[in-house]
Amino acid sequence: MKRCVFAMLFLLMAFTSVAQEMVKGTGKIYLFGVSQQLTDSVVYITAIHEVDSIDLKKKTSFLPYRAAFSYQLESFLEDRLYLANQTSCVFYSEKRKKLSKELYKVKKFYLDNPEKKVVILNDADFKFRHPVDVLQDE
Repeated sequence: MKRCVFAMLFLLMAFTSVAQEMVKGTGKIYLFGVSQQLTDSVVYITAIHEVDSIDLKKKTSFLPYRAAFSYQLESFLEDRLYLANQTSCVFYSEKRKKLSKELYKVKKFYLDNPEKKVVILNDADFKFRHPVDVLQDE
C-alpha cells in the first residue's frame, strides 16, 4: 500500500513539473539561429528575434525549450527550402546588445571563410515563436 501511494505521489510530482515547464513565463529573450548541413558550404543565419513570455532558469540562466527553437529552424529549412540533414543551434540572451555582438562574431567567422556562403534569413522569411504557441497551432 505504501508503495502505491509513493508511486502515485511520484507520478503527480512528475506531471506537475512537466506542466510547470509548459507554462509561459513573464520575461523576454532575444535569440538567433545558425544552421548548416555538414557536407554543404551554405550556412543559414537568422536575424535576431524577440520572444516574450520566457524566463531563463534561475540558477543556470539556461534557456528552456532550446531544442524546440532549434527544431523550428530545422523544420523551416526542411519544409520551405527542402534542405535535409540540417544541424541547427540557437544563441540567446536577455540583452539585445550582447546578442548583437555575438551575431556579429558568428557572421564574421563564416564570412571570413571563403569556402562558406552565408544566407541571412530575415523576419519575412523566418521568425522564432514561443514553443507553447506552436503546440497550440498544431
